[in-house]
Amino acid sequence: MNADNIITTGGLAKYFNRGKPNEVLAVSGVSVSIRRGDLCVLKGPSGSGKTTLLSLIGCMTRPTSGSMVVAGRDTSHLPERFLAEIRRKTFGFIFQQFHLIPGMSVLQNVMIPLYPTDTRLPELKRRAAVLLDSLGMSKRAAFPVQGLSGGEQQRTAIARALINDPDIILADEPTAHLDTALSRDFMEIMKGFRDKGKTIVIASHDPLVFEDPAVELVVSMRDGLLTELKRRI
Repeated sequence: MNADNIITTGGLAKYFNRGKPNEVLAVSGVSVSIRRGDLCVLKGPSGSGKTTLLSLIGCMTRPTSGSMVVAGRDTSHLPERFLAEIRRKTFGFIFQQFHLIPGMSVLQNVMIPLYPTDTRLPELKRRAAVLLDSLGMSKRAAFPVQGLSGGEQQRTAIARALINDPDIILADEPTAHLDTALSRDFMEIMKGFRDKGKTIVIASHDPLVFEDPAVELVVSMRDGLLTELKRRI
């Protein structure tokens, strides 16, 4: 195994409703290696399996068969208590719908992934404030999230994904609800964090994302199958 690979899948497969009339093979025999520091895009139309593959990589879904190695550790068959710890320490998740909690402030939403924690509240607030400042959101820190614009919600979601200082950032269709300008802004933010050593994996069918010249690896999928693996850099 290449020591530079932070994510390696081998013959990865995922069935839903296995053995039932509505059985679905969402991912079929996918083998892919993602290097540490890559900006990688999982590309494909709706139903191609890219979101399921992203969930498998992030230890949110268990594979039916095949291997899944993250940072040198095979996560394929680990008990949930170990997977929860890996998710918390290794990954930052940016969801398509943002999943911010209404009624809470921007700062409070950003701190959520660190609860429960041994870190004291003043330090949590400091770390969240530093992230918000880096994303141009300092003036919105005390603002309730339900009053934010789409771009501000996404920046809050990005800050929340980074609060645990993860090695890997996973994003599912992050530009689906954004206009062109905000989508380009998102990619610039991701490139900035990639340049700081983060590994970034984005599931997207948006050409603005997968055609971005800064993307090193494009994994194309259709009907659960890996159809093309293209490393540009």
